[in-house]
Amino acid sequence: MVKLRVITNSEMKCRRRCPREHYLSYVLGYRPVVDSEAMRFGTRWHLGMEAWWLGHGVEAAIAVATDGVEDPYEAAKLTVLLRGYDARWSSESFDVVGVEQEFRAPLVNPETGAASRTFELGGKVDVLIRDGIVEHKSSSQDVGVGSVYWQKLAMDSQISAYFAGARALGVEPSRCVYDVVKKPQIRPYKATPTESRKYTKDGRLYANQRDEDESPDDFALRLAEDIVASPDKYYQRGEVIRLEHEEQQYAVDVWQLARAMRDDVRLNAHVRNTDACERYGSMCGFFPVCSGSGSLEDQSRYMRVENVHQELSIEAAE
Repeated sequence: MVKLRVITNSEMKCRRRCPREHYLSYVLGYRPVVDSEAMRFGTRWHLGMEAWWLGHGVEAAIAVATDGVEDPYEAAKLTVLLRGYDARWSSESFDVVGVEQEFRAPLVNPETGAASRTFELGGKVDVLIRDGIVEHKSSSQDVGVGSVYWQKLAMDSQISAYFAGARALGVEPSRCVYDVVKKPQIRPYKATPTESRKYTKDGRLYANQRDEDESPDDFALRLAEDIVASPDKYYQRGEVIRLEHEEQQYAVDVWQLARAMRDDVRLNAHVRNTDACERYGSMCGFFPVCSGSGSLEDQSRYMRVENVHQELSIEAAE
């Protein structure tokens, strides 16, 4: 039996973004040692969601999400957001079939209907429900009703991939409940630098200045007050469906992308997309390698992973 190469939505997203990043990450198997703040937060939020949807309760979800978090302000953000999430959604019920379910599904040629003999789709569904899936996301973008964030979901390949995954897991999906939380833009107040401080005649700091950093507890209280005042800014759910022609378009997109990935390796040609070097306010972790100022052999910057599909178990990814 021929063992097919698994490709995931994360891998396809990486390849669309930059073929050279895809080569370094998924062909050679390297990862930057230091994750970005956005990636760390998303991973922690996902851990909390897994515990919450498994029915372990919000305090258990907080314990899992904040375990090992060194920054007390990041821990405060996760704690407050999870408590708010529980207050917002605990009254809604779903017929949950499974949580964090891994799947394999055929990668189908859209012209012939035949399954690829090279690749197959792999992934993990956040929550499998009786009539579809629930997908968790955290985002720094505006997630309000009618925002661009929701408009883009009409083209989101991940949802189409997870519809295929749900079928592989025995569920015929009629909907994806897209469950998104906005990452707080509120930042802890910092002490005013000594050289910038100004005092009133009676020796007090001006009202807009501080002599010490805001404590994590005070920061948590301020964030909680903002969430209570504007819950819709932080928590949104919406249903996304896939019509037949949309699934057909996804099949074309993913088939052509898989061919391009195969040709990259066959031709040993991994193009750099210099338009993708900077994103989310920081540089790509592989920027030093591509620009010639760093090396993959620098173990302080890069590590090689055994499983390039880190969202899957090693057994499923092999």
